[in-house]
Amino acid sequence: MTKYVLGLAAGLALALTLATVGVARDKEDDKETLEARKEVLDTLKLVEGDKDDKELVAKAESIKKKDVELNYLMKVYKHKEKGGLGFGDKPEPKSGMEQKIIDLQKSARGPSPATLKKEKKDLIRLALLNIAMSEIARPHFQKPMDGKTKKDWDKWLDEQKAAAKELLEAVKKEDGKGVSKAAKDMLNSCTECHAVFRK
Repeated sequence: MTKYVLGLAAGLALALTLATVGVARDKEDDKETLEARKEVLDTLKLVEGDKDDKELVAKAESIKKKDVELNYLMKVYKHKEKGGLGFGDKPEPKSGMEQKIIDLQKSARGPSPATLKKEKKDLIRLALLNIAMSEIARPHFQKPMDGKTKKDWDKWLDEQKAAAKELLEAVKKEDGKGVSKAAKDMLNSCTECHAVFRK
């Protein structure tokens, strides 16, 4: 009986220790996520202010020098409940920027005119965010993988940026087909890059 009690106590102590470590790690992750989000939003403000590429490049380099990890920076795309920005002024827990890009390109005709009018402001922000992220990610190249180099990394980021600019123009024109195509091109550039470098 004594051995059982001692064993149970030891098990509970271990569980408590692991739980405490887990909570501490979650808090650390939350801090890293919030710091990374601030850097992304600061860069987004530069894009919204129509700053030139030199300022965006300088900002991206400063983020890299602060050792902000790309994984945390990329969290802005995740669902709101998982640390992402979410989509819209008052995003639902399961809404996310990446999910919205996926949804936009599901049909060739794209969103309806009514939807484009309703979501215009938020879709413009989505496009501008991708312009910002294409520059933020650029200095984070680490090493060649699967025969792909910095040249390929930059090419996919250039494609993401170009698609984001196309999305911006299509949204402003309320062109559903153009929105769908731009979202598809953006998604493809991200998917192709992740297939090589996100391992």
